[in-house]
Amino acid sequence: MGMKAPVSMPPQIDSSVTDRTADKEAKLEAEKQKMLKAGSAGRSSTILTSGSGVTEEAKTGRTLLGGTY
Repeated sequence: MGMKAPVSMPPQIDSSVTDRTADKEAKLEAEKQKMLKAGSAGRSSTILTSGSGVTEEAKTGRTLLGGTY
């Protein structure tokens, strides 16, 4: 009475599972960084002029129908 059963060691964890998990986490992190980098460009990448404005001269000739070009 009062004697406890001896504690057995848990089975070893399969290392291939941890390797696959680490690979998937690395791929997920890389994709997350790629998305953050793409999103950080924002609207600034769509502006075609700099802060100094347009530097070329405007085309002001007449068209065939008489409007300005």
